[in-house]
Amino acid sequence: MSDVVPPADEPLAIIEEEACAVARCFGIPMPEAAAASLVDRIVLRLGGAHVYLPKKTPRERDRIRTEIFARFNGRNLHELARDYEITPRHLRRILAANKKP
Repeated sequence: MSDVVPPADEPLAIIEEEACAVARCFGIPMPEAAAASLVDRIVLRLGGAHVYLPKKTPRERDRIRTEIFARFNGRNLHELARDYEITPRHLRRILAANKKP
């Protein structure tokens, strides 16, 4: 059986490439093997599932929400929506969620 190399833009190939880079940064011995093992584990746990990856991490979303709450003055909804590249409607939902206990 020959090893088939997936296209570089395939999600699993991207994950493996990034995992290998992280392993190298942390001085992990055999980073290619560690990255391949991680991909195998992801396939084992999520294989066949449709997985959505948001553009922002939860940490980034929390940071943006905190900034929005700090900057909102009641009159700058459209300005903030433009600054954070979200719709005014979505911004209202974020602000409303902050008011709930």
